[in-house]
Amino acid sequence: MRELTYFPLLESFPKTSNYGYRIDPITGAQGSFHRGVDYGAPDGAELIAPFDGQVTTGNEPGGAGLWCWVVNEGDMFKSFHHSGFAVSGGWVEAGTVIAWIDSTGSSTGSHAHLELWEYGMNIDPTGYLDRAPLYGGGSQTNEDEMTEADWNQMRSMLNNFLVGKLAMHSTPNVLLEDDGGQFVIVMTDSGPKRYVMGSPSEVTLSQVLGWVAPQKPMNPPEPCPPAFHVDRLSQGERDVLYGYPVC
Repeated sequence: MRELTYFPLLESFPKTSNYGYRIDPITGAQGSFHRGVDYGAPDGAELIAPFDGQVTTGNEPGGAGLWCWVVNEGDMFKSFHHSGFAVSGGWVEAGTVIAWIDSTGSSTGSHAHLELWEYGMNIDPTGYLDRAPLYGGGSQTNEDEMTEADWNQMRSMLNNFLVGKLAMHSTPNVLLEDDGGQFVIVMTDSGPKRYVMGSPSEVTLSQVLGWVAPQKPMNPPEPCPPAFHVDRLSQGERDVLYGYPVC
């Protein structure tokens, strides 16, 4: 993957979500994989081409919203959730304004979602974005005092954080049981695993911690949420379930 000629935004904005596994801010699902890096850019902020390339645009209403690609051979840049496009196709040079930041599609608020791909494979863009210079030669670090726009960005970040937390605690994680006891499926860096609950008290503690949640937060929490018995699964589904290693 080539180094980026420019950072894809004209200003440096704080990161609001990193690349990798996270709690989904929309559904509250644990272990969802975030394929890009998010920045707290406001509505109307300009997105520029980070390197020379061919522009492609499209719309995914229930997901990415208005999206665009910049592709140069195997090097591919993608961005989501735009309000519109300054360029809808053709070859552009690095630094060309191609879209405006917004919150279209599935999104908790205006932000820049930036991805990098190499020959069709998604890669961690963090280092490339951190090293990329701002268009015009400026640095991404800014030691000036906080402006009103900076405070608005911080408020937006806090709002997104709270939305994610509320989603996590209002969405149940399925508790399973078989003749051996109760367990949940947890997502780890190496994939899904079965986490076995040793006692009803451990289930209650896991519920307090948000690992196993009722439909609505309870204070104090219910002693033990109902479990889903594996007998309700097909044999094929049980084969997959018991293929997950125990942690």
